[in-house]
Amino acid sequence: MVRAPRVPLALRPLTAQAFAPFGQVIDTESAAQRVAINAGTCQRHHDLGRPSADGGALAFNLFVADAVACPAPLRLMERHHRGSQSFAPFGAALRMVIVVAAPTLDAAALAPEHLHGFITDGHQGINLNPGVWHHPLLALDAGPWLVVDRVGAPGEAPDCEVLDISHWHLEVNN
Repeated sequence: MVRAPRVPLALRPLTAQAFAPFGQVIDTESAAQRVAINAGTCQRHHDLGRPSADGGALAFNLFVADAVACPAPLRLMERHHRGSQSFAPFGAALRMVIVVAAPTLDAAALAPEHLHGFITDGHQGINLNPGVWHHPLLALDAGPWLVVDRVGAPGEAPDCEVLDISHWHLEVNN
């Protein structure tokens, strides 16, 4: 059996403007407001992301991720219709690759040309808007990640639509 060659997905640096169709960048550079608080001993970088949880609650989670070796194959895309999902390095500079596609696409219509790839600088996090297609966490550095996402009501089915894309033979390089 002949394996199809892997096709690289281009990655670009993560910026608030480039990522705006998919969500918000969480970093001190993207803050619209910076306010000195606590008698001047702290600077608040205000309104960096807008997490949402339609009909559920927000949960703070710690994911301890292994580093992904590049080139890394892209295996699946997922999305959450009823809430946002945020990823931010926790306590260390950790880089990640972000692969996203527009929330307006049906699973049957999603194709390789719809994917957008970004790479963080190690200090940036993201907040994905509800419904945005995204690859699961692709951490380039091993370590802990703060993940904020929606927890549904008891007995509610998980809010996670998953699409296998391994047959696209896409990969990312850092």
